[in-house]
Amino acid sequence: MDRQYYTAGEIARIAGVSLRTIRYYDTKGLLPPVSHSDTGYRYYDKGSLALLQRIMMLKYLGFSLEQIQQLIAAQEADALDQEAILAQQKSLLLEKKKQLELLVSTIELAQHSAREDKWQVLVRCLNLLTSDEKVLEQYQNPENLKRRINIHNYSTSSQGWMEWVYERLALRTGETVLELGCGTGLLWTERTHLLPEGLHLILTDRSEEMLEQTRRNLAPFEHEMAARQIRVEYRVLDANTLELPPASYDRIIANHMLYHVERRDACLAAIARALKPEGTFYCSTVGDTHMEELHQLVIDFDPRIEMPFQNLTGAFHLENATPQLARHFAHVERQDQDNDLIVDDPQAIYDYIYSFPGNASLILEQRGRELLTAIQDKLNCEGAMFIRKSTGMFICRR
Repeated sequence: MDRQYYTAGEIARIAGVSLRTIRYYDTKGLLPPVSHSDTGYRYYDKGSLALLQRIMMLKYLGFSLEQIQQLIAAQEADALDQEAILAQQKSLLLEKKKQLELLVSTIELAQHSAREDKWQVLVRCLNLLTSDEKVLEQYQNPENLKRRINIHNYSTSSQGWMEWVYERLALRTGETVLELGCGTGLLWTERTHLLPEGLHLILTDRSEEMLEQTRRNLAPFEHEMAARQIRVEYRVLDANTLELPPASYDRIIANHMLYHVERRDACLAAIARALKPEGTFYCSTVGDTHMEELHQLVIDFDPRIEMPFQNLTGAFHLENATPQLARHFAHVERQDQDNDLIVDDPQAIYDYIYSFPGNASLILEQRGRELLTAIQDKLNCEGAMFIRKSTGMFICRR
């Protein structure tokens, strides 16, 4: 037997785990042997060691065996090489680091709280960190979304963001249109009268709560749309596991949501396949300087307040999106909106900060009045707060 192969005992010793662990992962289908001897011994190779490293890393990060199985299967489906796997693991570790830092800062907050507040802060911390998706769920909460959107009413542009986006869609009679991550349906609720006849609109979101809110928001327009043969469907759909029928949609829209998608390359591939030959994909995002004055205000007030959406959005910015899109679309056009914010209402600024996913609400329950006073003082001095926006859209065709 060539020494490039290892017995179960040898691979266990190299990895520093028990033989029982190797056998257990084998029975679970996670670490199958690459060969067997005539007498039934199981053999492994260097690829098995790399696979074991991935299993142990994901286990360390807190994933269940079922989740590990799904992640490894997804990696194999994407044919990731070792460099890509290591980059993916680094990203997961950095996310774990952020979660640990959040936990530490929240415990420190509890330590400096009055006795009667300590238990409440710790319970809130426990709820916040119950699952890896908690931050994202908080970000997608309809009430938080409302808080975040309100600040954009102070735009310097005569054309609101949703109006700007809708204008570029140039929808036509009888088209089939899919929106990924529709939120509360704001792209459509004020423009139902503009929708062309015979439109088939499929609205999707990974959050059932968001989707139900969208349904309620569009309910008053159902008869009006039905009269023009406009059909609206609502589907719970996760862009991380996107499966769409090929060549089925005239237009697909992803408005400020692709930076939330972990398996973005696979998602973009599915979108490209799902477009009709003459179909168009529209996706929007933010740039590196988006809202930087407001972020600095938060840092100056209390650097403990986390702004995790900055990390969430960084993977798909105006500055780095083009090469990601170009892998799947032959024509990629970028259009930026000329727009900033001038905000003279301290409550609008406060609400936006309060909506940050993470520990912002915990800290502001104790220091909220201080923040409002600081904002008011700034507005008294400057008249209003200037906040730079950096937003745009990519229009993609196959």
